[in-house]
Amino acid sequence: MYDPNSEYTHGSYRQAVADPGTAPSDDPVVCLQVNASWIPYIIGSCLQLAQPTSWISGSPSLADLLGRVQDLLAIFGTAEACVAPQFRLTSGCGLQYSLDGGTTWEDFTDWATNFPLCVRADQARVVMQGGYDHPPIPEWNADGTDYRGLGTLADAEYHEHWDELAAFFSTAPDKLDKLV
Repeated sequence: MYDPNSEYTHGSYRQAVADPGTAPSDDPVVCLQVNASWIPYIIGSCLQLAQPTSWISGSPSLADLLGRVQDLLAIFGTAEACVAPQFRLTSGCGLQYSLDGGTTWEDFTDWATNFPLCVRADQARVVMQGGYDHPPIPEWNADGTDYRGLGTLADAEYHEHWDELAAFFSTAPDKLDKLV
């Protein structure tokens, strides 16, 4: 902060701050999205960190710390537009993501192991009755509130209903479109 009565430079901090102990690009990193017109103001504010008086004296290497401040300024000064993550399924049903606009792709960890378990837990199942070679054809309950399976029908009755359903849709294909 400028003080016309002082011959020394002072930072904007009321009290000196401690060295964070890391470089600005060390992990873990975060993604910051800010309008580009604000970058010069952010850099100007960060210039206060370049003042030696901003830091607690006794830092192991003030020159190293001030070098890391310059690295921080360079990160803001060379910032580019953020790239939204992209996702894709591979031909083997693996899930991949890209954080660089699709130039490189990384596999999701444990996707092949865990995703099938998630899908299987919530999907509908058809339980085949012994002696049938097709799943049972559902039909409405008498009160019209739900479906019931035909798993208890004798094999001949089952095929009879299957043939009736196939004949119905073969003569009225527009009814099939209404179901979809």
